[in-house]
Amino acid sequence: MPLSVTCTCGLVSSVSSTRAGSLIACPCGRAVAVPETNRPTPPPVAAIGPEQPHEASTADDTIQTIKRMIRTRELPVPGTCPHSGKPGNDVVVFRLHFDPVAEEALAATEQASAASGGWSLFGLFSGKRGAAMAKRSPQSLGRDVWVDLPVRVAHEAHAEILLLRSQQHLRDMLRTVPIYRQLLAEHRTARIEALPRHSDGQPNHARH
Repeated sequence: MPLSVTCTCGLVSSVSSTRAGSLIACPCGRAVAVPETNRPTPPPVAAIGPEQPHEASTADDTIQTIKRMIRTRELPVPGTCPHSGKPGNDVVVFRLHFDPVAEEALAATEQASAASGGWSLFGLFSGKRGAAMAKRSPQSLGRDVWVDLPVRVAHEAHAEILLLRSQQHLRDMLRTVPIYRQLLAEHRTARIEALPRHSDGQPNHARH
């Protein structure tokens, strides 16, 4: 009986039950373990190819996977527009900014809170500091790291999407793509903007 194997990039592969307990190569470049039963597939145990350094973090792996999927035309994923629900016959590039300092502050806050059973004087002050840093723009902290994420949208919704300022709505649109949903989970303080295009269709990378 065929087994379904799901990679963290969102791709699902069907393999023969004779491969149970072995590893298969996902098209995204990761090695995925084939379960011995119909239990959920464990996360990939290794990366295949020179693009993924052995010491790379999970977040770095996800970003490199996205860049590779863009190069191989696996992204943007065909489908309906996440804003209008109409056929996705156009593309909007969303830029996701994140700041390592803000993310470290958030992680420290959560660790302090967990260690103190949910509350402490240190946790109170560090929590306020972490929340304040998370609300500041990455540019204001001087540690702006970004990655571009193309999404299929309806042509008639393109201009309206460029005017969106709701971070929640922008996140909801990106979460319709599995690999983007994974990236957002790894960068919870990230900020998102929709990039205008030049006449040749390429993103305008100018700072605003």
